[in-house]
Amino acid sequence: MSIRLRAVVLTALMLLSLTVPISAEHQPSMNEAPVCNADRNSTWTVGLVYCTDSIDIGYTLFSPFSSSESFLIDYEGREVHSWDSPGKHRPGMSSYLLPDGDLLRSADISQQAVGNFSGGGTAGKIERIGWDGTAEWSWEFSSTSYITHHDIEPMPNGNILAIAWEDKTESEALQAGRNPAIASDAPGGNANVWPDFIIEIEPLENNEANIVWEWHAWDHLIQDYDASKDNYGVVRDHPELLDINYVGATGNQAGRADWMHCNGIDYNELLDQIAISCKNMNEVYIIDHSTTTEEAAGHTGGFSGKGGDFLYRWGNQQVYDAGLSSEQKLFGQHDIQWIEPGREGEGDLIVFNNGGGQNYGYSSVDVLRLPGDNGTYPLLSNNTWGPQQPNWSWNQGSEMYAQIVSGAERLLNGNTLVTDGTTGTLYEVDLNGEIVWKYVSPISNQGTMTQGEEIPAGNVSVALGNALFKARRYAPNFSAFSDKNMTPGSYIEHSTDSCPSEDAHPWDRDGDGCVDDSDDDGTNDPFDVCQGHDDKIDLDNDSLPDGCDDYVDSDGDGIVDENDACQGFDDSIDIDNDSIADGCDELLDNDSDGISNAEDVCEGSEDSIDTDTDGIPDGCDATPNGEVTSSNHSDNSTNQSSEHSTSDSNNSTNPQTDEPQTQDIDSTSTNTNAFVAKVAIGVGVFSIALAGLYFRILPRNSKDEGQG
Repeated sequence: MSIRLRAVVLTALMLLSLTVPISAEHQPSMNEAPVCNADRNSTWTVGLVYCTDSIDIGYTLFSPFSSSESFLIDYEGREVHSWDSPGKHRPGMSSYLLPDGDLLRSADISQQAVGNFSGGGTAGKIERIGWDGTAEWSWEFSSTSYITHHDIEPMPNGNILAIAWEDKTESEALQAGRNPAIASDAPGGNANVWPDFIIEIEPLENNEANIVWEWHAWDHLIQDYDASKDNYGVVRDHPELLDINYVGATGNQAGRADWMHCNGIDYNELLDQIAISCKNMNEVYIIDHSTTTEEAAGHTGGFSGKGGDFLYRWGNQQVYDAGLSSEQKLFGQHDIQWIEPGREGEGDLIVFNNGGGQNYGYSSVDVLRLPGDNGTYPLLSNNTWGPQQPNWSWNQGSEMYAQIVSGAERLLNGNTLVTDGTTGTLYEVDLNGEIVWKYVSPISNQGTMTQGEEIPAGNVSVALGNALFKARRYAPNFSAFSDKNMTPGSYIEHSTDSCPSEDAHPWDRDGDGCVDDSDDDGTNDPFDVCQGHDDKIDLDNDSLPDGCDDYVDSDGDGIVDENDACQGFDDSIDIDNDSIADGCDELLDNDSDGISNAEDVCEGSEDSIDTDTDGIPDGCDATPNGEVTSSNHSDNSTNQSSEHSTSDSNNSTNPQTDEPQTQDIDSTSTNTNAFVAKVAIGVGVFSIALAGLYFRILPRNSKDEGQG
């Protein structure tokens, strides 16, 4: 750059620096985006209905009963990913995300199964589906004698736990001490019984598998009906065993072939124990997994030394003759999980207590503080296990009553994810019981629903409506997502976007697809300075709307409006010190003689004191006692008095306005601005002149430099 050009640029920058501060305008900054922002309870029927910033950030997995698809959504209800069953099977009924991103799900093949099992929750097949939808592995466990159902559990070693039914004939049941008077709904009029058992599956290549461990409830029975049988005994004395003649299930479940109806399973790696939930017993159980299969069939072995007997049971003491109906705690419950380490209540059990058979119609989520330490569960003196009551419980009264299915999971931040399965509704609640997230599945037996469409009737039959078994929540840092595209798509449900050109997330609380102006003040929420109030109302012009301004001072006198004695005027200006600001003072009287300054004959003295009654108050009378003076002296005194009065008048008030002669703030401000402008212009002219002088001498200097 030449010297002359640099001088021109320098001059321009100097001029610009003088003008920019005068012309610059304040631009509103964008508010911090809320984490989750939805309140659509009154208008939306499906999808994300409600959420707050108190949610547990993550992705939620659910598998609708009426679909072969499983969905992964973000906390705003947008689809992130989905898997479709390669065999087009409905779930049977659970699904889990594996660390590598594969989906593990049970599949319902009951329609083509060869057995006669007809209980709800039938599966028969397990599928592993890659993130890209490919069939990685599948395995069927179904015959005339057995079939998997309800829940599965992926284990840390890559194996899978599964619940299954086995068919026991009427004669086998009688041999085990079954009372023949107990009815059965087994097909063909047989009095068969379907006790539950657990298998551990080792997946192999080519859709093969090994069963590496088994536990059968049938190996741990007791009864007090038939003394001729080996398992005869006092039921109450053996809480570690299951009474084959207990049929206390509620409603039409009593006496069915599906005698136990276990529906939830979980594995605790630290303890090497398994928890199961059995609906028709109204109980949850813990058994030892450290046993061999042979030990699991007996009463010794394993870390516990008790083989496959119950280490713990809770929920219904009537099952082993140790309590009354009034003491029953669980009612047709579903799901069972240990709360994972690092989460609020770690090591406790969490269960969805459906509430079937209670004299009040609602469901709850209950957390059980287990007795003992390190996987040992001491009995109470009455041969039962504690606790007496859940240490945490949540319900919504009649607003949530799921007679079947459903589940619960304790989340990382202490909140709880609740699945109301019969209505396809997911809740997230904090420890105080406040709902912070609500989502309604938009997938029904009629297909994908449209926003605003009423949920079909018949949810309790499971085959209809938008029912779910249970959902699971996965943290954003879960290993399955490490190399995946997690960009959310649109809502699963069909909906209308009123502002398709706007990316309204997360500023769309009402769900219309547009950025909200929640307080209708003409300023959209991202730029709203004072949410809930009109940003345009700013009486003191301090750029802070009055609705959020703790210091509203409309007249700028340093006193907030609510405490301002003289609104519109400076409260500090009180010339006559009568505690009334001059702007609101009807009588300005500096000398407190009862006469306003404008009419005061003798400022600073009492006008009423006139000893010689000459009309001149003594305070301003050169001869207050009436002494005779020369005319010259009189004239002089008069002049002096006049001068004094004039001087006082100039120094005090304006007789035309009764207002003090104070400096005009606006005038001063105007003069200051004018002065600044003049200075700016002067500097600019000076700069130009300086530059011109520089250019004038530049050629000579350049020439001299060239000659040197």
